[in-house]
Amino acid sequence: MPNIKTNGRVIVITGPMFSGKTSTLIHHLEREQYAENKIAVFKPRIDNRYSAMEIVTHAGQKLSAIVVPTGEEAYGIIMKGAKNVGVVGIEEAQFFSKDANIPKLIMELSKGRRVIVTVLNKDHTGEVFGNAGEILAKADEIECLTAICRKCRSDGASFTQRVDDKGTPIFGEQVHVGGKEDYEPRCRDCFVFPEGKL
Repeated sequence: MPNIKTNGRVIVITGPMFSGKTSTLIHHLEREQYAENKIAVFKPRIDNRYSAMEIVTHAGQKLSAIVVPTGEEAYGIIMKGAKNVGVVGIEEAQFFSKDANIPKLIMELSKGRRVIVTVLNKDHTGEVFGNAGEILAKADEIECLTAICRKCRSDGASFTQRVDDKGTPIFGEQVHVGGKEDYEPRCRDCFVFPEGKL
């Protein structure tokens, strides 16, 4: 069945780690598949935590994806891969470099397509993660998710804390791909900012 042209729309799914961003993306894309809309899903090559060729939730839910480098070549690869589809999913958009120009790419892709993007809005220091601010500014709709705080177990955790094996906060380079052994969702009261930052 030929793909029905969809209305242009940008949906950005954001929140801390363990808030269900990838699960929400898969949910959106499976709904589109059920409606027989053609989809294309892209993920940055750097994120190979659970699978090299799929987007995968922490619980193991999977969907096939096209793996792309994080530099400027990502723009052309994604545009080419999205040519004949009505719905585009982009996973972990914060990992793409500034040279990839993902905010501009999203606007270009949204001409006659639905674009659904996941992005970690804050890094482990509580600052904007890479291009997240620009990506959020391009959205027609923002789904802002929260998690359960790993420290106090309260709902509404919106920060991601990088920790050592004892749960002590550690700070370093902005990009460090990891899972539950490296990161915890934390509420505002439990999140520890680097010294001198608030």
